[in-house]
Amino acid sequence: MIFITGDTHGDIDYPKLLKLKEKKLSYDDYLIICGDAGICWSIYDTRRFLSLYNDIGCTILFIDGNHENFDMLNGLPLVEYKGALMHQVDEHIFHILRGEILTLEGKTFFCLGGACSIDKMYRTPHISWWPEEEINKHDIDNAIANLEKVNNKVDYVLTHCVDTKTVMKYFYFKRDVCTDQLMFIDKVVDYKHWFFGHYHFDRKINDKKTCLYQDIVEIKE
Repeated sequence: MIFITGDTHGDIDYPKLLKLKEKKLSYDDYLIICGDAGICWSIYDTRRFLSLYNDIGCTILFIDGNHENFDMLNGLPLVEYKGALMHQVDEHIFHILRGEILTLEGKTFFCLGGACSIDKMYRTPHISWWPEEEINKHDIDNAIANLEKVNNKVDYVLTHCVDTKTVMKYFYFKRDVCTDQLMFIDKVVDYKHWFFGHYHFDRKINDKKTCLYQDIVEIKE
């Protein structure tokens, strides 16, 4: 089984995951978090969060959002798992690098984390905010190269923030450099559905895009 949800922020929004424990999952089942997992934060918090997330009993994968400790993430070992490059956080917990394409149960997931913090002026660099949160040219170059290998066709798109057009039309938020960077997806990628987090809403935008926060979606045929 494959499940997708929005931000979990360490233990803040973790309680929504407890319903998955009732399903008696195994490590052959997957939970994907669309950024701001917050599992890697401080050394003390990370130890505690790893215990919580391992208790769900499935393999956990997450893209990064804007509330992650990128110093910690970038210090983790790189592995290839299910066709994608990742940081291995723990035995069954992985951080998917930007622009990678993951294959689970025969389904492909194009993954591109990153977002801009609107509150960064109130945060402390490398303590509660990291400049690496922003999507950059290297991320897009990696994404385009991997998409070309699959003829720009995937089953699902997973991001943290969403493209500028969607942000301005459906959320009435301001554009930023990260939402602008995602504008290429609708122009280039042939996909069935696009899931994203970041905005703290559960909202189906249309037949092609869904914002997730508290909801947990199971991917079915």
